[in-house]
Amino acid sequence: MPERSSILREPNRWPFATYALLLAQFVVWLVARRYLMSGGDWATFANNPAAPTWLGFLVSPFVHLDPAHLGANLVTLWLFGTNLERAVGSIKFLTLYLGSAWFASLMHWAAATSFHLYADPASHAALGSSGAVAGILGASLIRFTLPRLRLPLLPAATFPVAPLIVLWLGYTVLRALVNTLTGITEGVGHWAHLAGFVFGLTCAQLMGFQRAARVEYLIRSAADATARDDHAGASRSWAALLAIAPMDPEIRLALIAARLSMHDLPGARRVARDGLDFLVRSEDRAAALAAFREYTTLVPDLDLRPGVRFRIGCWLAEAGEGEAAFHAMWESVREDGPPAGAGALYRAGQVAWDRLHSPHHAREAWERLLEQFPESAWSDAARDGLRRLPESG
Repeated sequence: MPERSSILREPNRWPFATYALLLAQFVVWLVARRYLMSGGDWATFANNPAAPTWLGFLVSPFVHLDPAHLGANLVTLWLFGTNLERAVGSIKFLTLYLGSAWFASLMHWAAATSFHLYADPASHAALGSSGAVAGILGASLIRFTLPRLRLPLLPAATFPVAPLIVLWLGYTVLRALVNTLTGITEGVGHWAHLAGFVFGLTCAQLMGFQRAARVEYLIRSAADATARDDHAGASRSWAALLAIAPMDPEIRLALIAARLSMHDLPGARRVARDGLDFLVRSEDRAAALAAFREYTTLVPDLDLRPGVRFRIGCWLAEAGEGEAAFHAMWESVREDGPPAGAGALYRAGQVAWDRLHSPHHAREAWERLLEQFPESAWSDAARDGLRRLPESG
């Protein structure tokens, strides 16, 4: 069996970045509570569209003053961030988080200045990681097809995904529109939240999260269909997966097994033949030899395209598997035909004599060459080889 493929392997990553962000924001809140809340120093670190600064733009997504605001963001980040980082890795996760945070800050400035949402310039100032967390929600909507995600630190417990995101999104859109149309503000940058969400959605698409989500969906579908003995359904899922990852040996093996379970021998042969042809043309020796052993065991009377079996026979000979190489070259004659078949028989005789030390098999191959291809370019070499063989053995 080939080594378990990466496309089917469950990610086993610890969400370091998520927990680092949780801890950092809590520590920043403690510092802000101790040194900033008593005075107006916090405004230096806020994103104030009326008096924008680079410091406020970059730092404001990491600073909270209100404990309820902090708690809501940390809980949401804990629930969705840990799952997303495990699935996509820390680098992509941080790219999403930071990009969403700063894009949301930019949108807060644009909305405040364009819609004239705040009459009091001091009320422009924004703090908090809500925009970044919104980006994580947007990316999660693309990346996860499961209706529920596991609760961090409690794998047996789960929580719903889509209902939470849809409720949050509906409320945010409604409040953003109401505030804009009425001019009534509530001290919350709903347009910034929407910007972070859209940024997360867009980046998730650009990073290919939808492909990974489809792969996971198809794997679950194939497993569920197999458990129900729905071999046709499993075959469709494995075929769709193979279209995504044509080089994956485990997916191709699973599709062959599903076709055989349906008693679709021609279909199984076709999948195996296409796989070996792909690997041989790619010059992937190790994978081709491993697949050849698997497929010829699973699929009886496997016919290959011209040249494929002979090429595999040559690789088997180089790998020191003389007997398997001899039989592969012998069988390749019916697939290759003249003149390639003559070369395969001559090479089979060489392998039998040089590697197997079997004059009988060498004689058999070279005599067959002279019988089937008497006028081939290999005929004289075969006659010369026969003359050098011992009389018996």
